[in-house]
Order: sequence, then C-alpha cells, then structure tokens
Amino acid sequence: MLPGSSVLKGDMVKDIIKKILLATAVLIMLSSSLVLSSCRNYDGSFDIVYFFKTEPEKAVVDFLESLNNRDSEYIYSNLMLAADRNRISREKYTEELTEILKNVESVSIRKTVYLGYENEMSKVVAEFDVTYYNSELREYKKYFYLKEENGRWKIILEKTFI
Repeated sequence: MLPGSSVLKGDMVKDIIKKILLATAVLIMLSSSLVLSSCRNYDGSFDIVYFFKTEPEKAVVDFLESLNNRDSEYIYSNLMLAADRNRISREKYTEELTEILKNVESVSIRKTVYLGYENEMSKVVAEFDVTYYNSELREYKKYFYLKEENGRWKIILEKTFI
C-alpha cells in the first residue's frame, strides 16, 4: 500500500460502482438498438444483413417480402407514394395485386444494390427469384426508383413498373 492510501473510502467505492453500472447500462442500450435496427420494417424479423442496407434498399426488401407474403395492405399503406394512393383505391390495388400474384408461389431476394441518389430520387437494383405454382423458377433483375416522402422511402410505381 502507498502511504496515505490505506483503504478506499466509502464514497470512492460508490463512485466506482456507479461508473460500472452506467457503463453497463450504456452497453445494453447500444446492443439493443443494434438488434432493433436490424429488424426488417415489414415483419420485424431479425436480419443482420438488413441492418447494413441503405434506407432505399430496406424499402425494396420490404416490398419484395410483402409480395412474398401477399400483403398488399402493407405495400399500399407504407410503400406507395400519396399520389399513387390517390389514383387507385385500396380495394382496387388489392384486387389487382391478388390477380398478379395468383400463380406465384414465392418471391425470394438474392441481392439488392443501392445505385445512388439523383434528381430527388434513389435507385436500387434488386435480383430476386420468383417460383410459380407450376414449379417454374424465374430469375429477375429489376431497377426500383424511390422517393422520400414524410421521412420514409416510397417506391415510384409508375417509373419502376411501367
């Protein structure tokens, strides 16, 4: 022991304990935010790769996952621009999407790549497979155009699909 430092005083011990507890709390908050941010917006499933994607890519992943799950409601409410929703009713959109997907068994994403931002929109290329009920498997490569609206990325349907 050093002269004059015989025993740690009670206040010093309390300060050390407080610092350890604070550091532990910070680590827990950081790790939980990492886990929560790596969940897909669409279904809340944990996907660590999703965490590293750009926001426009996440919107494309959510769109393709919604197609796979035939969730036209999610697409209509969360991924369509307000102008597109004003042109087509929810019922008509659901009816048309159901018709389009009637022969589709599943949609699986292989890869998405963010291509950049220009003229107030982002561009993402997605490679995905569509399996049809007749056992046919088709590979697709599609360019998605997105625009930010109310803090969320929405797919420009007209430019993407027409």
